[in-house]
Amino acid sequence: MIPATSVSPEPPELTYGSLNGFAYLPAMPGIAYRVLTKVVGIQEPGGRCIITENELAEMLNVHRSLVGRGFQCLGYARLVFRQAKGVYRLNPMISGYRTVADQLAAINEMDPEDRLDIDDYQERYDQAVAEAEEERRRRAAARKKSQDTAPAESAETDSLEDPAVLDFAAARRTRRRSGKK
Repeated sequence: MIPATSVSPEPPELTYGSLNGFAYLPAMPGIAYRVLTKVVGIQEPGGRCIITENELAEMLNVHRSLVGRGFQCLGYARLVFRQAKGVYRLNPMISGYRTVADQLAAINEMDPEDRLDIDDYQERYDQAVAEAEEERRRRAAARKKSQDTAPAESAETDSLEDPAVLDFAAARRTRRRSGKK
């Protein structure tokens, strides 16, 4: 695992890049655009960005969870790929390179599924978001089902085994103040 380092106060090496890829950005939440703007500005030649979500949240003056949501949306759009904790790679179509030839070579080596200049780019993004939401629902249903099918232990059995330990469910069923002593 590659450790994340702090962002250098010096700007990164200037690189060549094409801004044409930005013409294909899908409609995403606003935080995704803010995160994308920052990571484009701190990228190394080739599109590698070394920054943690906490550092980026501090730079943007937002909560870390919003930065995570921004990266998630950028992943669905195939604009930013997470390589390791605190290490991200920009899509070659929006990355900066040392030469134009380097950028063209990286774009030519891309998986066609990761290209930004396709007609159904917005639909592909919407489909990725819908699939992720469906996966979240499926996991939540599986968790709920496993909780519902877990064997429930009776409070009486628990209290007989160790009278000093009261089961949380049993504690909820008891009156807080009985008034009797």
